[in-house]
Formats: sequence, C-alpha cells, structure tokens
Amino acid sequence: MRKKHSQSFLEGAAVLTLSTIVVKVIGALFKIPLANILGGVGMSYFVSAYDLFTPIYSVTVTGLGVASSRLISETAASSGPGGVSRVLRASRRLFLALGVLGMAAVVFFARPFSAAISNPGAVWAVYAIAPAVLFSCVSAIYRGYFQGMSNMIPTAKSQVLESLVRLAAGTSLSYGVTLLLRRSYLERGEVLGRAFASLDEASIYIFQFSAAAAIWGVTLSTAAGAAYIRWSFGKNVRPVQASPGGEKGRLSVGMRLLRIAVPISLSTLVVNLTSMIDLMSVMNCLKAAVAENGELIRSMYPGLIPGAVTDDMLPEYLYGSYSGLAFSLFNLAPAITAALGVSALPAVTRAWTSGDEEQMEYTVNAVIRMALLVALPAGLGLFALSGPILRFLYPARLMEAAIITPVLRVMGISTILVAATTPVNSVLQATGHERMTLATMAAGAAMKLATNFALVSRPEMNIQGVPYGSLVCYGFIVVFSIIYLRARTGVRLHLFQGVCKPLFCAVLCAGAAYSGYFTIFSAMGGAFRLFLSIGCGGGVYLLTLLLTGAILKSDLEMLPKNEKVAKALEKLGLIR
Repeated sequence: MRKKHSQSFLEGAAVLTLSTIVVKVIGALFKIPLANILGGVGMSYFVSAYDLFTPIYSVTVTGLGVASSRLISETAASSGPGGVSRVLRASRRLFLALGVLGMAAVVFFARPFSAAISNPGAVWAVYAIAPAVLFSCVSAIYRGYFQGMSNMIPTAKSQVLESLVRLAAGTSLSYGVTLLLRRSYLERGEVLGRAFASLDEASIYIFQFSAAAAIWGVTLSTAAGAAYIRWSFGKNVRPVQASPGGEKGRLSVGMRLLRIAVPISLSTLVVNLTSMIDLMSVMNCLKAAVAENGELIRSMYPGLIPGAVTDDMLPEYLYGSYSGLAFSLFNLAPAITAALGVSALPAVTRAWTSGDEEQMEYTVNAVIRMALLVALPAGLGLFALSGPILRFLYPARLMEAAIITPVLRVMGISTILVAATTPVNSVLQATGHERMTLATMAAGAAMKLATNFALVSRPEMNIQGVPYGSLVCYGFIVVFSIIYLRARTGVRLHLFQGVCKPLFCAVLCAGAAYSGYFTIFSAMGGAFRLFLSIGCGGGVYLLTLLLTGAILKSDLEMLPKNEKVAKALEKLGLIR
C-alpha cells in the first residue's frame, strides 16, 4: 500500500480549505434558489431532514474518517504498510455495518422523529435521506485512509463532486416536482388526490414533496462522492498484504478503532450542535409561544407573515426562515476552519507521539491563528451587514429575510466561537483527549438547550431568542477547551499574535464595510453597493493584517508561488 501524494500540514490545509470554499459557494447556489422555491414553510421540511443528516454525516464522514486517519497515521509510523492494511480492513467491516444499521434506523424512526419535532410534514424528506447514511460510511473508509497518509486531494475532490451533484440533482428535482404538482392543482383543483381551496394552501402541501425531492438530490450526491473516493483508492493504491494477526488481531484493531471513533465521532458534532438542538427544541418552543400569545408574535412582524400561514403553521414559518435563510451563512466560517482541523490532525498526532514539542507548538498555534484569520472577519461582517446580505441572497423571500435579520446579526458573533472551537477540538483529539471534548460538548449542549427553552418559549422573544443559546454554548466550549489544552499539553499559546492582532484587523474590516454600505456608497444600487462595501472591508482587512504583522511568512505556504509572494512582502517589511 502506498501514497501517491503527501502534503505538509499547511499544504493539506490549503487543499481542504480551497475545496471547502468551493463547496460552500456551490452549496449557496443550491440553498439560495431552494429557499426562494420553498419559502419558510417548505424550508422547515427540508431543514428538518437535512439537519438530521448533517450530524450523521459529521459522525460518519468526518468523525469516523478522522478516527481512522488518526489510527492509520500512528500505524504507518510504527507498523508500516502491513499494519495500515489491517486498519483499513477493520474500518471497512466496522463502517459498513454502522452504515447499514444507521440507514435502517432512519427509516424506522422517520415518523416518530417527525412527530417528536412537531413537524410531521417532514417525514417524506426524512425517508429520502436514509440511504445517504450508508454512502457516507463508505466515504469515511477511504477518506480516513487518504487523510491518515496526509493526502487531502482525494477528499477535496470528492467533496466538490458531492456539492456539484447536490446542486444539479437537488435543485432540478425540487423545482420539477413543484411545477408538476402545481400544474396538477391548476388543471384539476387537487394535489395527489387532495382538494384545496386556493393555490397558497395547495403550495404548503406541495412543499412536503418538493423538499423530499431536494433531499433525494442530497442522497444522490453522497452516492457520487462514495463512488469517486472508492474509485480513487483503487486507482492510486497498490494492495499490500495485511500484517498477520488472525481473527483475534482483526478484532483487536476493530475494537481499538471503535474506542477512538466513538468519542471523536460524537465530539465532531460540535459544529452541528446548534442545528441538532434547535431541531429538537425550537419548533416545540415556538408552538408553546404561539399557543400562549400568537397575536403578540404576529404584531412583532407586521406585514411579514403571509395570510395563508395560520397559527398552526407559524412555528414552521419562523423556524424555516431561521434555518433556511440564516443558518447556511452562519455555518460558512466553521466549515472552513473544520478543514484546517482535519488537515492538522495527522501533523499534531505525529508531533505528539514523537515528543517533538517545537513542531507541536508551531502546528497548534498555526491552526488556531489561521482559523481566527478566517472566522473573525466573516463573523463581524455578518454582524455589520446581515440585512443587506439577506436581501441580496433571497430577493423572493424578503419577508422571511426581514424577520431573521436581527437573528443573523447575533449569529455573526457565535460563528467566530464555533469556528475557533473546531480546530481546538481537533488538536485535543489528536493528543488523545477526545473524551474531554465530548464532555465539554455535552455541557455546552445542556446550556444551549436550557437557553432555548428559557427564551424561545417566551412570545416576546420567539425565534429572536435562538442565537443567544449558541453564544452561551460555544463561548463556554471554546474558553474551557483552550484552558484545558494549555494545561494538559503544555503548549504555549501565542495569544497576542494569534488572537489580538486578527481581532483588531477584523474590527476595522467590519467598520469599513458598514461605513461603506450605509455612508460612502449609499447612493448606489443594492447589489453593487453591497459588493463595493464588502470589497472595501476586505481591502482594509488585508492591509491591516500586513501592517500589523498578523500574517507570518510560514502562512504563505498555503498560496501558489508562495516564494515569490514571500520575497516581495519581505522586501516591503510586511512579513517576518
């Protein structure tokens, strides 16, 4: 067994970060038109299934893959190709079994789950996502191998392929089903045998099947990703005889893999913690709030709730507005920083195992600093321009955008905390402290859940109370995790270089973007005005990063032709 390519930590991070950015852009091209097609109610059906799948995907592709990559990285250093082959065979058996069981569980619990979250219309979408669990486990087998051998390219390519298939299949299937069923109503006055008094009422029913069609696109995308990564493995890896050990030896490897995989897989849910808890609690809390004083809630959003949305449908409308419009923006920076964590894990594992304290300190500080370099401007930018961004992205859903603008403003701060949490947790996992990350996540989850029930259930807060739970949850997790990392590993954290400088630059960036939109470019058209303002903020951010020395010479390894760039900036005295 051999690896065709191997990258350093920063080169691997560059590959995964670039692919994540591409995936997120394609994902926006998927979710933005989908939100415009489905609206608040339809997106509540879609998101109920998608938010169920997202943590499952995180546990399988990310969590199981990370566990496998850690064990493969350790085994490659100690036992060579034969040992790696044993780990790979054990992961095949284990992950395929988990995939089959997971798929069956989703099918079996689809109706009880939809009822438990007070969104029974989501059941068809939940059924549609079930096969994706198996395909995700197949992907985890081979992504874990490539990542453990420090080759991030196959993972990156499979991610991009998945997102392209999701865009093409999900959008076309959802739009096609919507048109077909609307035509049925216009021609016969009924949809699938049910009569409705108006097109608005029929559309709410149609959205159940439109959302399920979009979810089928997601399932097809995971099948395409699994097929590609398996093909890439067969093409690039020469089979090697596994080292001897017999059935007992294979069982031992499988149990070791499971012991590593369970806490790591569960702790990878930290990125999806908000969506999981919101999925299980927000709809029920909103129903309680509407039952207590629905008129007060409606009075908070004058002219922003369609007449066809009754009090029974109001929780779906508010939740769909939040999860369908705002959450994908909230999750952008954490997705990118999660890629940094995945790339750093093999490097941290090797440094920790070999006792290389200097390399350990460099890698840990690099991953935290680079995560904040991404997260701080993204989060503060959302805080400054939440309204203009939502209006630009969802022109067909301006009512939902207006409702959710204050929520996204607070979520901008939360996204910084989430983005910082994921790479820190990856470092803790790489150094054998995965159980502590799991315990910390559980404590944060309890805080988030308690805050949701305390705030969202109040009619005067309703959906506006959701982001404050995320602030409390992730604020605790990131602070405690950093303190624990410092205490248990002895790594010295460079807080002034890694936190203070990027924060100063990001505040100036957000201030420039806000001033540009509301003052300097206020006389210009909407979209052009927004782009100029973002460009102004980005320019200020890059300039201040260079002037304050927040970017180090080693960071430029992530750029193509980095030697020329580094020499030019060194001559100007902008990097060291």
